[in-house]
Amino acid sequence: MDRPATETSPLVVGGEARRRAELTGYAMMAASAAAFVTMSVCTKALVRAGMAPMEVVFARSVVQLALGLLGCAWFGASPAGPRGVRRWLVVRGACGAAGNALFFYALSVLPLADATVVFFTGPVFSALFASWVLGEPYTAVDRTASALCMFGIVLVAKPSVLFHSAPLAAAAAADADAAAASGTVAALVGAMSGALAYCVVRKVGTAVHFIVHVVYFGLLSLAASTALLALWGGPRRLPQSPAEWALAGAVGAAAFAGQVLLNRALQLAPAGPATLMRNLDVVFAFALGVALFGEIPDALSVAGAATIVASTAAMGLHRWHTAR
Repeated sequence: MDRPATETSPLVVGGEARRRAELTGYAMMAASAAAFVTMSVCTKALVRAGMAPMEVVFARSVVQLALGLLGCAWFGASPAGPRGVRRWLVVRGACGAAGNALFFYALSVLPLADATVVFFTGPVFSALFASWVLGEPYTAVDRTASALCMFGIVLVAKPSVLFHSAPLAAAAAADADAAAASGTVAALVGAMSGALAYCVVRKVGTAVHFIVHVVYFGLLSLAASTALLALWGGPRRLPQSPAEWALAGAVGAAAFAGQVLLNRALQLAPAGPATLMRNLDVVFAFALGVALFGEIPDALSVAGAATIVASTAAMGLHRWHTAR
């Protein structure tokens, strides 16, 4: 007997639930992009106010670790994680801490959009490291996307050996070129460190609650920033006003929120289409760089950003289609 027209098929109900979950995942991915760019904006504002990048790293680490421990208590997860994978958690935390510190330095010497775009090449290195660490295929599409990303970085960095800008005094030109080079290298190495951290997360899989990764990240970052600040002989600078204290707290809170939203989004939405939403990081960075810091990108920076975004999106979508 045919099913009555008013009765909904369980397959339809299941499909609708899946679509709702995916839409929720996409919304969370967009929210995570906004959270990470908020972190970057607050970091740049603090550095412009006179705080050293490592001091901002320390502030983020304290807040992130505290929120991570509260999250473990909320979810009933052990902050130490399972005994058999703790060495991998230390590696993940160390890689994440290094990537975070390098990105914060890049933010101090590069425009917000440029630092974000170069750091956004992380998926390219994730694919490369996954082929070495996890034995995943590194296809022709991956190689092409990697080459295009490197070309995009050149357009963003605009090394003086290849590009000639408006005439500047020799000393000013040398300083500007050195800052651009050091910031680009820092963001690039930070992207590599973050990519290796993601490979470790994938290696341990679901054996570890995602909030535990946040704890190790915060703990290793706190230890490293404390040690480096102790070795650094310069004067310390605490936030000087309620607004700066709020910015310092917002750096850690936004980073924590971004990580939580990103991890949950990847559980709800297919990884390939989700990378398209992840590209909002770059869009937000360009918009806020112009609106808040007056950093108007030139045509080469926009072209480089578009190349990197298109390449990483194509790589993510290709891997999604291949895995289906």
